[in-house]
Amino acid sequence: MENALRRKPKILKFVVWSDIGGDCEGGDRLSNLPEPIIHHIFSFLETIDVVRASAVSRRWRYFWLSIPYLNFNIHNIWSNPLERWSLQTTNEKFKDFVNWVLLSQNGSTNIQRFLLSCFNCVDDYTLYRWLSAVAQRNVQVLDLDIISEEPIKLPRCLVTCESLVSLKLNFGNREHQGVLNLPTCAGFNRLKSLDLQHVEVLDYNLFRKFLSTCPLLENWYMKECFFRDFKILDISTTSLKYLTIDEFLLSEPKGLRSCEVICESLEALKLHFGWGIDKCVLKPPPTSVGFSRLKSLDLKHVEFLDHSFFLKLISSSPFLENLIMDSCLFPDLRILDISSASLKSLTLDRIEFGGDELGSYKLKIACPNLVSFNIFALLLPDITLEGLNSLQNAFVFLEDIGEHMEDIEICHRLSKILNGLCGVKVLKLSCTLYEILNSSLEEGSYFSASFNNLKSLILCVTMAEWTVPLIIRLLNRSPNLEALTIYFDADEYFDEWKISNKAIWCLTCHLKTVDLVEFKGHENELELVRFLLKNGHVLQKLRISWLEGFYNRREIISRIMKFPRSSSSVILKFLQPKSLIDFCEILR
Repeated sequence: MENALRRKPKILKFVVWSDIGGDCEGGDRLSNLPEPIIHHIFSFLETIDVVRASAVSRRWRYFWLSIPYLNFNIHNIWSNPLERWSLQTTNEKFKDFVNWVLLSQNGSTNIQRFLLSCFNCVDDYTLYRWLSAVAQRNVQVLDLDIISEEPIKLPRCLVTCESLVSLKLNFGNREHQGVLNLPTCAGFNRLKSLDLQHVEVLDYNLFRKFLSTCPLLENWYMKECFFRDFKILDISTTSLKYLTIDEFLLSEPKGLRSCEVICESLEALKLHFGWGIDKCVLKPPPTSVGFSRLKSLDLKHVEFLDHSFFLKLISSSPFLENLIMDSCLFPDLRILDISSASLKSLTLDRIEFGGDELGSYKLKIACPNLVSFNIFALLLPDITLEGLNSLQNAFVFLEDIGEHMEDIEICHRLSKILNGLCGVKVLKLSCTLYEILNSSLEEGSYFSASFNNLKSLILCVTMAEWTVPLIIRLLNRSPNLEALTIYFDADEYFDEWKISNKAIWCLTCHLKTVDLVEFKGHENELELVRFLLKNGHVLQKLRISWLEGFYNRREIISRIMKFPRSSSSVILKFLQPKSLIDFCEILR
């Protein structure tokens, strides 16, 4: 608690613009704005800063008494308070300030938004008095960030507040969740948005009753919450449109283990369960036929005991456009068939199948309107891509090819993927593919098509001997390429590169932009720069982003600037390093 108060607050500086020759009152443009606009500007400030602003202009002197946006944060109200006072004194001074503002303001002014970040001590009812005060003033948006030593119960006056449309409760952090005692009375009749973070819920029956008393609830967000003694999370409502369950805690022996969602009105569903290897079972609800309005589905650490439920889930969602599956498990499935006429974006990240140690599972993707396809896999899967005529962006990332497969089988699987992706405009490939991919392109019998529509190629490369031949072959297969991004992966092993100056159509006519990321000035990297500058006849930009921690830049820049250039208009840019650049994040 004390560490939280040691953070230095941001000190706000007010600047008043005045006309030349005018004084603060006559030429103050900001103060001459209509009062609702000034209120809106002040709504982005904390209340302590609004009070301080009263000294800037006479017209602002009493604005804080009527502003309908209140924001109290004990962490920012003073600079280093614990250097002057004890924690108890700091808390008392904060309570005095909040009480002073609430008592001084016009009680007839409705509160549009009330944000409060503070501590709640044992046997201290100040928090409940504040909540009662804002409920009487018809608060619309309530945001509470509370560290409490005891369970917090929402007072009846707040539960029955007819004006409340948005409620956010944050009771701790990942290591500590504050207990929320749910109300026993009916209420929240107008509530549309509910945000629960780091909250622990104890009573299953009260939870279901609480949900049923929110007839207008449309948006529900939960992050790192803990449902103690819950065996199943049953979410049944007719109004909900957006549901997010992010990082539920499953590590405890009595933690949540299954989930049922019965919300046919849903448009977006995000279920991210557990840490590590824990997974939550998503069960088919007994009464629901599907999500007839669902547009976005994002699942992480979800287990499907019955794969037919997943197939029904997809087929009964006629408007589904976005599907993300991360570390999901199909224990009884060997072939995953995703067929959807509405799907536009698909991401499959480390999908697990029963006994798939050898990567023997199969994927079938048949989505005629799919625009973006990303797959991350531990081993090279057997993928069939059918009729992806609308596909524009593709990312294939493998952690390992797999030593158990023969080269001919690897080439066969890889060629099936590339043939399905040959019409894309943006292609991104990981370096684990390159040795076999180079062989596939060299043979020609495995993959003979060209990427005629490809405009942007993004590669992660090592210093291996097959890297240069692969880059050259991909450039030859991409006649209309306009942008090339190469990410240099950290690799101590390297072979010396020698690139011959051969005419390549895209370099001669189309390639305009090259980005080299995590550049460390290795001789092989310099050889690639030399080759691109020498053969890039229409090249306009070549940007080099340095590897963090590499300091011998001046010498490398001097060498690069002496390389001959075929394009007279090319601009070279050397960018400062960015920490922790992840190849998976380099997407155009």
